[in-house]
Amino acid sequence: MEEWTGPDAPQEPPREPGLVTGVAYGLFVVLGVLLGLVGSFEFSWTAGSVPVAAILLAAADFAAFRFAGWAMESRLGVATVAVPWLIVVVLLSSRRPEGDLVVTGTAAGYIFIFGGSIAAVAAIAATRSSRPWMLRGVPSAPAPRD
Repeated sequence: MEEWTGPDAPQEPPREPGLVTGVAYGLFVVLGVLLGLVGSFEFSWTAGSVPVAAILLAAADFAAFRFAGWAMESRLGVATVAVPWLIVVVLLSSRRPEGDLVVTGTAAGYIFIFGGSIAAVAAIAATRSSRPWMLRGVPSAPAPRD
């Protein structure tokens, strides 16, 4: 394949990895807030006495947490979804001065809260960073010679 040179050569678009990374983390924070809000209002659906929605929401939370960790290749990616989720859920499960709360102390509520929390811990444990945080400042090992 020929390579063009000169003023008419196709130009590669400028890459701004810092901006793209920042936008990705911002979108994951929004995803965490949305998961917490939607889950807090929809966790109580049951099939008989089985809290199906709470179980499915915990599984969906794990999938979202794990996806964020995979996409960002770090545990910080998991935390950018899990921490906003946890903040929203804790706020909505706290009693207001009027005595109202959104996430109730029922079996479905506990499965939703603890299931999502366990999902966050499991996603953090399952996510491996592309390079360990302790070695970020250390030069990488030389490539093996053939």
